Amino acid sequence: MLRYPSRLWALVLMCLAGLVLAGTPAPASATAPVPAPAAAKPLFQLPFPCGTTWQLNTWGHNPALDIVVEGNTGSDGLPVLPSAAGTVAATYWTNGSGNTIQINHGNGWFTAYYHLKDDPATYVKKGDPVQPSTRIGRIGTSGASTWSHLHYEQRYLASGDFTDESHRVPAHFDGVEYTGDAKEWPSVTSRNCTGTPPPAWQDCPSGHVCFYSGADGTGTVCRSATDEPRSTCGLRRSFFNNGTPQPGYDHVQVYFREGGSACLHRGWDEGRGNLPAGGRTIERFQWRGEC
Repeated sequence: MLRYPSRLWALVLMCLAGLVLAGTPAPASATAPVPAPAAAKPLFQLPFPCGTTWQLNTWGHNPALDIVVEGNTGSDGLPVLPSAAGTVAATYWTNGSGNTIQINHGNGWFTAYYHLKDDPATYVKKGDPVQPSTRIGRIGTSGASTWSHLHYEQRYLASGDFTDESHRVPAHFDGVEYTGDAKEWPSVTSRNCTGTPPPAWQDCPSGHVCFYSGADGTGTVCRSATDEPRSTCGLRRSFFNNGTPQPGYDHVQVYFREGGSACLHRGWDEGRGNLPAGGRTIERFQWRGEC
């Protein structure tokens, strides 16, 4: 058995220890930051009254959505609601998005609503709390839009109170994902059913006279200032300019700010009496038995 001096053994052991340490990565002096996972997404709903049916597509702008009523008829002027409770983060106008609203739903989640018909501060203002039943605007064609629709986005940004299109994420409604290039969903029903339902008059465009099927002024809007097919809906109670209730009679005499007047009839058999075209403004009106 060979014998080595103790000093030599010490040198051998030091070399072996160095080899072992060289094969073991040294602990990092600082750990690289890891992005925090996105907070749980709210149970977003379609931004329209409960039970209404809509047509969605992602043509050319996935993951954003363009939304119209099912069949793509009669979307203009219909009410837009928040997809969930939150706070209005911004109301503004751009050449592309037109009248635009952003809502902060907390924990980094936002929704954005483009091409609204009215000034974005008409119904809500920055800082206002909103519920799923709060009316925030109406479908329109403002900005670069050439047809009545709602351009809608869901966004995530962990910090900050304002987002842009770089923060878009795939949209979910009632837990179902609606995303993918050039996709369309022709019939999706809104489950935005929490909170107090909006009053019936919110479906009546400003400057119109709307007749409702219910005796309390709710139900189907069976007539406004535009031509409609024959209807069995009788006049029970009516609203003018979004919220002024008036007792319902058989006829209404409407007076225009620009001068002149016209008579509206509830009965399709006795003459329509529709408002003439030309965008005239209703100054006042009078319900009456005949006119």
